[in-house]
Amino acid sequence: MVAAAIGAAAVATVGSAAITSSASKSAANTQAQAAQNAAQEQWDEFNTVQANEAPYMALGQSAITPLLQAMGYNVTQGANGQYSLSTNPSSILQQQFTAPTLQDVRNTPGYQFQMEQGNKAINNSAAARGGLLSGATLKDLLSYSQGLADTTYQQDFNNSLTAFNTNYNSAANNVNRLSGLVTLGQNTAANVGNQGLQTASNAGQLTTSGANASAAGTVASGNAISSGLSGLASSGTNYALLNQLTNQGTSSYSSAASTSTPTDLISSYTG
Repeated sequence: MVAAAIGAAAVATVGSAAITSSASKSAANTQAQAAQNAAQEQWDEFNTVQANEAPYMALGQSAITPLLQAMGYNVTQGANGQYSLSTNPSSILQQQFTAPTLQDVRNTPGYQFQMEQGNKAINNSAAARGGLLSGATLKDLLSYSQGLADTTYQQDFNNSLTAFNTNYNSAANNVNRLSGLVTLGQNTAANVGNQGLQTASNAGQLTTSGANASAAGTVASGNAISSGLSGLASSGTNYALLNQLTNQGTSSYSSAASTSTPTDLISSYTG
């Protein structure tokens, strides 16, 4: 009876160890799978964000060449993606204001017309007084010419400066708009990059957590089996001692021990 009890206890010990081992593995696998699923969800979310941000990155990239051209550069992009720039002298953003000369003013149709009309009026007035070729008439003609040149030059200077500033500001505004598009693409790319780094970090932590859980389950399973085997060996030792003391022959436990190994007993529980 005592031997049978020892045998039953041994079988129970092995069975308990096998169940504990299986439960440890199952729990660890569940935790590891949950970690993998969470990591994959992180990457799926990042891929969604990246797809949503892609048009803005493409828009910014497509504005790079127009921006450089608007700034007054001839742009050549090599096969390696590098840009080669050279100054475009016809671009107003690469120019400085050049004031008109007095001769430029005198060559304008408006100045010539006013000069002809003014001289004609002075000569007609002098002729009516009988002093067409007098020194006073020549002085009036010279004074009118100088006054007209000064007035017309100032007007022409102001008009030229206004036109230059208008064209320059228009070109600069276009540069600012294109620069805004490039900045948008640059900021979007930086945002995607930062999210990618964060996603990689999160997914890495989750993957490590899952691996640790799986490893812990394997260790726990091994410990449970080892504990069961130790219990089985202890039961066998107890039976041997009892057998020597009582000189009993065979028992149900000795029969089981002679026909089954510890691994066989554990396998019968773990499948």
